[in-house]
Amino acid sequence: MDFVSPVLDIVPRLWDFGVKHVAHVKLLGERLEELRTAMDDLSDHRDDVKERVEMGLRSQPEMVTKRVKRWLSKVETIEEQVVALIHEGNLQVERKCLGCCPRNLQTAYKIGKKVLKKTAEVKELLQNGYFATLTERLPSEWVSSRSTPPGSPQMVAQFPMENTVGLYSKVEDVWEKIEDENVGIIGLYGIGGVGKTTLLKKINNEFSTRDHVFDSVIWVTQSKATKVEEFQDIVRRKLEISDDIWQKCSNENNRACEISRLLSGTRFVLLLDDVRKGFFKSQLTSLGIPLPNKGNGCKIIFTTRSEELCGYLGAQRRIKVECLPPEQALSLFSMTLGEDILNSNPEIPKLAEIVTARCSGLPLALLTVGSVMASRKSYHDWICAVEMLQSYPSEFSGMGDLVFPPIKFSYDSLTSPIARKCFLYFSIFPENCTISVDELIDLCIGEGLLVGTSPREQGEFIIRTLKLSCLLEGDESMEFVWMHEMIRDMALWLARDEEKNKNKVLVARSGRLTDQEFSKWADSSWVSLWGSSDKEIIHYPPTCPNLSTLLIRDTLVNAVPGGFFEFMTGLTALDLSGNQGLVELPPEIGRLRILQYLNLSLTSITKLPTGLSNLRNLRCLLLDYTMHLKEIPPKEVMSSLSLLQVYSKMNGVTEYFDEVKVSVDDELAFLKVLEGFSCMNKICITIFCHPSVEKIFSSYTKRSCIRKLKLIDCTGFTSLCAVHALPNLGKLEIFRCCSLREIRKPGWGEFHNLRQVHVGVCPLLPNYCLAYARNLEILTILDCQSMKQVISEEEIVGDEQDTSEEEIGGDEVFQNLKTLSLTCLPSLETICRLPKSFSSPIEIEVSRCPCLRQLPFDDENVDFLKKIRGELEWWAALDWDSDFVKVACSFKFKSTSAPSGKAKEMIASTSKKKTAKASKS
Repeated sequence: MDFVSPVLDIVPRLWDFGVKHVAHVKLLGERLEELRTAMDDLSDHRDDVKERVEMGLRSQPEMVTKRVKRWLSKVETIEEQVVALIHEGNLQVERKCLGCCPRNLQTAYKIGKKVLKKTAEVKELLQNGYFATLTERLPSEWVSSRSTPPGSPQMVAQFPMENTVGLYSKVEDVWEKIEDENVGIIGLYGIGGVGKTTLLKKINNEFSTRDHVFDSVIWVTQSKATKVEEFQDIVRRKLEISDDIWQKCSNENNRACEISRLLSGTRFVLLLDDVRKGFFKSQLTSLGIPLPNKGNGCKIIFTTRSEELCGYLGAQRRIKVECLPPEQALSLFSMTLGEDILNSNPEIPKLAEIVTARCSGLPLALLTVGSVMASRKSYHDWICAVEMLQSYPSEFSGMGDLVFPPIKFSYDSLTSPIARKCFLYFSIFPENCTISVDELIDLCIGEGLLVGTSPREQGEFIIRTLKLSCLLEGDESMEFVWMHEMIRDMALWLARDEEKNKNKVLVARSGRLTDQEFSKWADSSWVSLWGSSDKEIIHYPPTCPNLSTLLIRDTLVNAVPGGFFEFMTGLTALDLSGNQGLVELPPEIGRLRILQYLNLSLTSITKLPTGLSNLRNLRCLLLDYTMHLKEIPPKEVMSSLSLLQVYSKMNGVTEYFDEVKVSVDDELAFLKVLEGFSCMNKICITIFCHPSVEKIFSSYTKRSCIRKLKLIDCTGFTSLCAVHALPNLGKLEIFRCCSLREIRKPGWGEFHNLRQVHVGVCPLLPNYCLAYARNLEILTILDCQSMKQVISEEEIVGDEQDTSEEEIGGDEVFQNLKTLSLTCLPSLETICRLPKSFSSPIEIEVSRCPCLRQLPFDDENVDFLKKIRGELEWWAALDWDSDFVKVACSFKFKSTSAPSGKAKEMIASTSKKKTAKASKS
């Protein structure tokens, strides 16, 4: 009955919550009106203050006092926050269930609490806005030497700004860099339409209200001033160089000298908007712009669509301008629509959320779609808008004219035609899809986009280029990438010849495949179908003369009818992976003579297609997790695939039964067959036999091709040595190797490509010895009964005696580890006792490790812990060297189980001790 007490304990807490805080929900509408009235009063007073300031500055040489500047800045900031909060609150008020109670009580409560607090802030700011003096006289030296003093609002041309959402924190971030004397050049980058120019305008306007030390602020839109004379003319007008003096400067060099003469000795801020390719840091000096340094205190802040350009311009700080999170996106969209549209039909707020989600937080899309719908009160108009945005977004008003062009510029800036083709090809993946980089490269090889001696390295370079251009997103690991929804829409628009050929690329997620849908294939080059569909694809073979890529993935398909491939002779890439009901393929697949990519992973095929040996152009053959496939490809079949570059056959841990496990002789023979492929660059393979392991780590000629290696049930395999002989190994899995006693230490600085290690059911393994794999990101250890330490410091220290600190990176282990999972390790006592165990953000999960009593964190590295999961009973029994570390870790702990009676007792005991200690102090 342990569960009864917590439940009973919840009841009075809910009652207390209801009594004390119900007003935040019940009175939300009234409090929103109070906030709106208070903000109107503050805005009116702000306008009065500004008008009086301007009158004072016109009448005599004076400057605004610092107190007034700070107050005006605070008003502008809080006004942005209030507008967003009111829109957020109004949405909650409109979504009442049964006309009285908001649907999401927790959200309404939080907003109500914010509204009350913000109203108090607005009223306090109004009270503080009455000043005895608004301006003060200029120092005499300023009056005689210049027309405007440093920091004067007169020197900055203000940009008119509409209500903005989500910029406050970015403005503060940039301003912090502006005030940092060690930062001279700041780059703001992001996809087209994300709000970079708006942010830069906001920063420009901040110079009118904040205290600063700069003499001049110069704005240049670089994309509109591509010629030297145009750029220099904009700067000289800002510096008020007279026409007479300018005309005497006969050439670009003379004009640059005149600009440099006036800027030297002053503190200036140069705001460069929309910097494009071909503009380098060295060009600034040739234009007459002195480069910022600690001595002159100048700043250059620029916007660009490419992170790569931040390097060209020598940015010391790079700030990515991200799309808006869902709540802020909805707020901006609602502000653009107007309350009268939102209130015109009770269904419109729900549809507005769908439309907002479809825009994926891109401000330009939200503003464009919001403006189009700002006069639409009909429910049916909104339904049509949702359907159009989901099916053919390029046909929605404003998309092709306003939203896509800024994004397309990044595509047009790609100098490599292959990179452009690969980018368009990536649009065959559905929306909101996280894509494996390995999978992308294999597909591009199969489609014939990546050729030459190093196609994999070429593919990785292209993907990095697309990420730098903000056309792809992903983390630093290069394992997965994804495409922003609006960018994907633009890519599909381009791939379909700007919608002149809608059927050229067909992408569908789930839904029934009708004859009408199949008829579209006749005009298609790429067809991509994902999710549930009919169990049989089609009852007749479609005629698809132009089809080069066909993806049918993760569906309920269980058979491909005979003759299906008869009229697809141009097919180069065929992906049927994830169709777990698919048992066999028709022999007609052998007619696909130019097929280069075949993926049958995660299917239930029991034998290889009969016509496989006819696919003499095949580059990629993927058979991962085909648990019913009882054979390895015969030598006579493989020998006909002489152009093969990629072979992958990884088995799942539970698939090591006798039907899948091959004999020693067959496994060694197959490894020998793979050695015969001169074009091979990627092998992912599962090994079951100890002799095969020895061969791979000693004499195997294709060692550099092995990217993923799984060792399962290798009887007699006691020591894993020379792992460094596999220089490109990215993933290592070891399971059920019950004789394994050691993983020998590698040399320092090796394993640059190893990112994942999974070890399980190795009962004699005492520790793990790949801590210095610099790029290791995921480590999983499961059911190793003898393991006492994840890292043995004795072995690490022993190596340090023979190795310099530079070689081992300052004795830091797990430098890039992001995920550590420890499960069912009954003897485990420590993870690692070294002081520099972790130096990057990490998540840890611990389960059934009863002897583990300490975590490898101290005051210096505890901030790197992002999250830790484990049983409450284990957590309560942990020992801590520092109260600070204990508290810091507690905030990041998440329980994976309900507390037992003993755990409750230990937690309560710990809490009492903590309270007693606090009272004594």
